[in-house]
Amino acid sequence: MPGDWAFDQIATVTVGTGAGAIEIDKNIASGRDVGQSSFDPGADTAGLDVDFNATYRAAMLQEVRSYLESIGVPETGGDGWTDTDWATLGGISNTNAFDLVLSADWLFTSLARQLRVRKALIQAPVLWELRKFNPLDVVADTAVKTGVDDDCSTGWAQIFAWVAIDARNHCVEQGIINGSILDDPRDKPSVWTQLNEDPIYNIKSAAYLTIFNAHPDQPAAAGAEHE
Repeated sequence: MPGDWAFDQIATVTVGTGAGAIEIDKNIASGRDVGQSSFDPGADTAGLDVDFNATYRAAMLQEVRSYLESIGVPETGGDGWTDTDWATLGGISNTNAFDLVLSADWLFTSLARQLRVRKALIQAPVLWELRKFNPLDVVADTAVKTGVDDDCSTGWAQIFAWVAIDARNHCVEQGIINGSILDDPRDKPSVWTQLNEDPIYNIKSAAYLTIFNAHPDQPAAAGAEHE
């Protein structure tokens, strides 16, 4: 084979007989091109969910705010110093959380189409965790960054690295997504950093966790901190 070739067909082999016979190329490889080892399909445009229509923003925001207030989550703050999760000091209002989720609608929609999951199932926990972000989350993040702790819930959806690893591995094993199996504890530091610094990675992990927790053969994994 010439030195600058990657592949070469050296023979054609006939398999089968009569009408069922097929010809198969017999090739050799030089190693210059290792080929494709994985493939991530794009969004399925025939999926159930579509991009959000911004003309409905006001009506949708009102419904979200009304629901949150009905379960004890006001537009800002919480129950003062008696609020057990310190949401009063979090600084993210119901409207802020809503707008952050809408800013990533393109991603939620793409994940819904690719994974065949209603995007509201992914959006809801992310919105909740954004609204409940508080100073204790900052303290926990700092503990991991300084080496005092090795894991905590973090990022938009407040997901633990070990939970993200389990959820992603489950989706890979089920053939839902492509990729290599991650290892805990080897990959925990890098996964935590991505969860903390990259909202896209965090939201994707929230989607995988939704599928993982819904699988009948898997025990539910608590991926978020705030109840």
